[in-house]
Amino acid sequence: MALVYIEQVEEMNLEQMQKTHEDEIEILNAIDKLAIYHERGEATEEELVAKIDEYIEHVHQHFASEENLMQKYDFPKYDMHKTAHDMFLEELDHAIKYWKRYEDITKITNFIRRTPEWIVLHVNTVDLPTSTYLAKKMEQEKEL
Repeated sequence: MALVYIEQVEEMNLEQMQKTHEDEIEILNAIDKLAIYHERGEATEEELVAKIDEYIEHVHQHFASEENLMQKYDFPKYDMHKTAHDMFLEELDHAIKYWKRYEDITKITNFIRRTPEWIVLHVNTVDLPTSTYLAKKMEQEKEL
């Protein structure tokens, strides 16, 4: 069983955003699987840390890419969308600091295992209208 399924999120009107969400869901599920294997002694902490680091980097690139597109195409709800990203990054940063401070990997894996609810809600209610707007703007740009 996966932590989150791509079918739980709406399909984006912008392929770039769709691919980013698919990749992120794949990484989240891989972290969950590695965490289970690590708890059983079937995966090393280094393997798990590498996948967590990949996730952290992916989230930062994901949000930066969306924010750049929103700015480029003058998305009217940019501030609201950026605030949602900033709040998530603040929580992620707190979880990372807690993990490093106590040298307990379960601090970050527990946070990651709680993120699917936020991701599904964010993608379905915030990213979907953003992707619709951006796709329309990009199409209009092509027509010029």
